[in-house]
Amino acid sequence: MIRPKRRFYLVVGLFLITAVTATATGFHLFSSLLFILLTTVVVSFLWNWLMLLGITASTHLSNTHIENGNFINEKVLVKNSSIVPKYGLEIRDLTDMPGYNGGVVANLRSRSSSTFMLKLTARKRGQYVAGSIEIANIDPFGLFRFEITCGENQEILVLPRIHNLPDFHITNADLSGDSSIRKRSSTVTPHASSVRDYASGDSLSRVHWGTSARMGKLMSKEFDLGSASEVWIISDLDRSVNFGYMEESTDEYAASIAASLSKKYIGSNLPVGLIAYGEKRYFQPADTGAGHLNRLIEYLAMSRCEGDTLLESVLVNEEPLWTHLTTLVLITSSPRIQWSISLRALARRGVRTIVVLIEANSFGASFNTTDVLSDLNAIGVPVYIVRKGDNIPHALSVLSSNVHEGANKFGKESVG
Repeated sequence: MIRPKRRFYLVVGLFLITAVTATATGFHLFSSLLFILLTTVVVSFLWNWLMLLGITASTHLSNTHIENGNFINEKVLVKNSSIVPKYGLEIRDLTDMPGYNGGVVANLRSRSSSTFMLKLTARKRGQYVAGSIEIANIDPFGLFRFEITCGENQEILVLPRIHNLPDFHITNADLSGDSSIRKRSSTVTPHASSVRDYASGDSLSRVHWGTSARMGKLMSKEFDLGSASEVWIISDLDRSVNFGYMEESTDEYAASIAASLSKKYIGSNLPVGLIAYGEKRYFQPADTGAGHLNRLIEYLAMSRCEGDTLLESVLVNEEPLWTHLTTLVLITSSPRIQWSISLRALARRGVRTIVVLIEANSFGASFNTTDVLSDLNAIGVPVYIVRKGDNIPHALSVLSSNVHEGANKFGKESVG
């Protein structure tokens, strides 16, 4: 692609003025100036054309799934198959990852190749593309910019940053136990509930050999969790209460906390479900296992803080999902009293609640999220407070000191 620069149009304007003046006066000096201007344009054009002649490139990405804050190393192999040396080649990736503005400037000898490394830093979770690069050159006079595109795009998934939470306590009331209420599970548990047709990917341990022999075809066992205890994580994606920029935003902190808590609870063999109202409803039913954890994290990666559903409305809409054996974890920066009132109704039904308040004021908001703290204290809800720049594992190891002593009815005995 050829992109004339602003200076090119200035030269064209000067050329036209000179041509008119030369015609009107007949002075040889203006004719010479016309020749110089025309020669400059031609030389500039040829320079750019020769600099990109015979240039090809290929790319290789070190990985396509990374956590927010990490980076991808992109290996770029550039080949010059012409006899003309190349000078001042600008090489950059055409990724749509937010905040990327990297690149390198390279020189190549005739009939040679060279390898360059580009670093793509992830600053916001989501799905992007990378791998297609632009190689450009600007002539010494700055009249033209020639560009070519090489390489193929690959999908990049930026996951929320996941922290280990060794000091976040899970109460005894949350731990799994047998119950008359059972939930279907996609993982193998000690509780076989039924059989179904064998599906591709089922392990041999799932095959029920007795039924398979009677039916004359492979049949797989279905399992349930053997426990009604569930943890539901709600991440508030209401755009009106989220502030900050890129990785230092309430939205990214919330996604990181939700992913980290999912890992913590699933690591304790508790089924975890996810609900988030962004530009659409994100929903994952409660389940256990590494595969389910990966699904939760990918859902969080794809979620967008573009919702307009208030947290109290989310609680009302999803209330039928929860029983007295449910632990609800709310992650929000909302200061609205209305959602804490909704928690009162859930508490009367025996739903246990934990709240992680992300203090929006520390991210530039004009309000204080902690204004809702006194209402949460009144109903004995354990509250963790996270501010911009906090060490998240540490912040989730310390309950808010304003929680009334003895009001926490979620169990004083706990395990890590």
